Amino acid sequence: MSSSESSGLPGEPMESSFGRNLGIAAVVIVAYVVSARFELLLIHSRTSMGVIWLPAGISMAAILLGGRRIVPVIFLASLCVELLSAQPLLSALSMAAGNAGEALLGGYLVNRFAGGANAFSRPENVLRFSVLAGALATLVSAVVGTGTVAWGPAWSGRPEILTIFAAWWAGHALGVLVLTPFLVLLLNGKHQPLHLSELIEVSILLVGLSIVSVVSFGPAGVFTDRVDTPLFLCVPFLVWAGIRFCPLEAAGACIVLCGFASWGSLHGYGPFNNTTAMPLSLAAYICVATTMTLTGAATVASQREVSEKLLETLYRLEKTKDTEITRLSSELDSLRDELIRRVHAKSRSELSRQVSESRRKGDEVIWFLEAETENILYVSPAYETVWGRPRGDLGRDAHAWLDAVIPEDREFAIQFVGQEFPGDRVETAYRVQRPDGSIRWIFDRGFVIRDPAGRPIRYLGLASDVTELVQQGEFVPAQLEHRSPNAPSRGNIK
Repeated sequence: MSSSESSGLPGEPMESSFGRNLGIAAVVIVAYVVSARFELLLIHSRTSMGVIWLPAGISMAAILLGGRRIVPVIFLASLCVELLSAQPLLSALSMAAGNAGEALLGGYLVNRFAGGANAFSRPENVLRFSVLAGALATLVSAVVGTGTVAWGPAWSGRPEILTIFAAWWAGHALGVLVLTPFLVLLLNGKHQPLHLSELIEVSILLVGLSIVSVVSFGPAGVFTDRVDTPLFLCVPFLVWAGIRFCPLEAAGACIVLCGFASWGSLHGYGPFNNTTAMPLSLAAYICVATTMTLTGAATVASQREVSEKLLETLYRLEKTKDTEITRLSSELDSLRDELIRRVHAKSRSELSRQVSESRRKGDEVIWFLEAETENILYVSPAYETVWGRPRGDLGRDAHAWLDAVIPEDREFAIQFVGQEFPGDRVETAYRVQRPDGSIRWIFDRGFVIRDPAGRPIRYLGLASDVTELVQQGEFVPAQLEHRSPNAPSRGNIK
């Protein structure tokens, strides 16, 4: 049942939509009339003197699930109940209008201020539902019904007007607070089925709550001779339902408590025994217990939902990070192959030999630099071997690698950063000093990646330890040739 069903689905035959709406109306009428007749027969009293008026909860749930189009159905069902109770036609019409107005006002207020059919998934909405639908909207039926009874021809001999009003209002409020949440949560289609272990736990909870309710509200002598058993014995089971399960199970536990308490009170048992009039203290106890239980269950459910969303977000971030790392690794491999191909103009066999030797010694550092901020995006593990310093220093200070360059070579080390180059490749050589004091020659080749406008956005490079080549004379840095550091090529490999 949903408000969107009033016009049917797109492309759906009108006969099918009409048939479904007719079926929904029949279900609401039957549930309303049967529950009303059953309750009247059970308590052997008039509708205004019952402990809980179940049709009020059914009509409020129908409004929240089916929308305003259910109002005429509620009016018709209420009219049938009043006529079957031998009420005069005018009185029956007046009471039916009051019951329909109660459902219409409650549905509007809950949909407007308490989240509608989702009112029981947030603690603040549960409290608003209790005030707006349970306390405020039910005044409509109580006022109209009490006024109809007071001005009726059979007024003489009835209880005082305030007693009738209080009993009528409390009965409808209990019906809305106890039954409506359970029906909405059950029929809304958002509740996940319980596993076997959860079903067993729910069964144990309900059996325990039933036993404690019999002890608290049943006749003395069943489990104890005391008639003033503390009412807080039921609280642990309500807390158990609210913490361990969803709001639907918590609402079911409240129905069990309300059923035992109402039965015991109307039969003269328990601390609220009253067989002649509505025990308002019992109504207050059930209202408070139900509201607090549903509020606690909604709080736990909302926190659980937040935790699930955070875990889902974390999972997506981790998945995105893994995907990005994989993509970056693949891109680095491709760039490394391109760098190796473009660095030396040597024979393929000699290049392969040097690459294998460099990999074996771990003296070839691949780096990936952002042009605008000069932040290091990636540096290969060989950095720790060549520079003799941990890579973690680069995360704290992007220029930590430059601290190792000897002062007279720093102009060579930084010449390919923060400048505009006519080409896409720059080579340079400089010396770094390791923490142990040893000096290593670095041959650094950088490539510039530009955006469509020609501005540098990334620097990619390959820094090789060529100390042995310098010592053997196979590589002559510009410093040893006394060449200008602004030359486009830095160093010659023989």
